[in-house]
Amino acid sequence: MMPPAQYGGAPAQMGAYGGAPVQQMQQAGYGAPQGSPMQPMQPQSQSVYAPPAAPVPPPAPVVPKPPVNLTMASVDTIFVSAAHKPIVASLAALFETCELAAGAHPARRREVEDSSKRLAVLLWKLNRQDVSSSALGKLAHMCAALDANDVASAVNAQIALTTSDWDEGSGWLTALKRLLKMRGSLG
Repeated sequence: MMPPAQYGGAPAQMGAYGGAPVQQMQQAGYGAPQGSPMQPMQPQSQSVYAPPAAPVPPPAPVVPKPPVNLTMASVDTIFVSAAHKPIVASLAALFETCELAAGAHPARRREVEDSSKRLAVLLWKLNRQDVSSSALGKLAHMCAALDANDVASAVNAQIALTTSDWDEGSGWLTALKRLLKMRGSLG
């Protein structure tokens, strides 16, 4: 082999696999050799003109969430409209009846405690006037039936709520179902 000086310049550095010299590979858009000869060479990113992106729409308004430790005992209902106060009173009476009926029974007690949190979310939303008119009408019908001790009609109204307004009230509808079932078992 002849010394490199005879060829008129510095020797070309060979690629990691003995292929094209590194300089040719870099000119072709490939990066410098990787740390290990077993790693393949990655193409260098080339700047490509991209048209400007469409303007970003403003973010959706943040919907406030109910407080974490909300219960029937701690929920504020001072701003509930006068037309919806009977709903609040009826639901509070239903809850108190079931709470007393649960007594010392541990499983029922846990159900009532969970229902307290879920039902409090409904009252919190009523306080913010954040319940749809569809759900309000069915709630009013259900509460009127409860006030008349017609649990069967109240259950039918709860089923109608579940069927048509589940997206809005999935959390508190569970509590209503439990409490109505418990209220129905009391006679």
